[in-house]
Amino acid sequence: MVRLRLDSETLGLSTILERIARVKVKDCFKWDDNDTVYFIVEFGHLGKAVGKNAVNVKRIQQELNKKVRIIEYNPDVIRFVKNVIYPFKVETVIEEDGEIVIKDQSRKTKSLLIGRDSKNLKLINRAVKRFFSIKEVKVV
Repeated sequence: MVRLRLDSETLGLSTILERIARVKVKDCFKWDDNDTVYFIVEFGHLGKAVGKNAVNVKRIQQELNKKVRIIEYNPDVIRFVKNVIYPFKVETVIEEDGEIVIKDQSRKTKSLLIGRDSKNLKLINRAVKRFFSIKEVKVV
């Protein structure tokens, strides 16, 4: 597990969600495209963070002029990985020798999970490694 360090920009982004939705943000980050902001909220607070009819998400997107993705933290690593890869449904997610293996028969699902230049897989790895002592997340 990596000790969480947030710079002033991510602290500011976290504060916006906390102010609008009144939820505790565990982590916040922008990814390569710099067009999407990812928020990881406390377990059980996803509904409150999103808001009725996604009103909180829409308000934050309008305020930041960026896409927003809210992920619910879960103390179970398997469940957390499923939350990160949502809305994709995969056959199995298992933990083997300190690695998470995502298995699915569909080539399309696997290619979307990995992404161009492994962008999506790196995002999944980044999110999981921030909270768990996992070596790597793989898609097979």
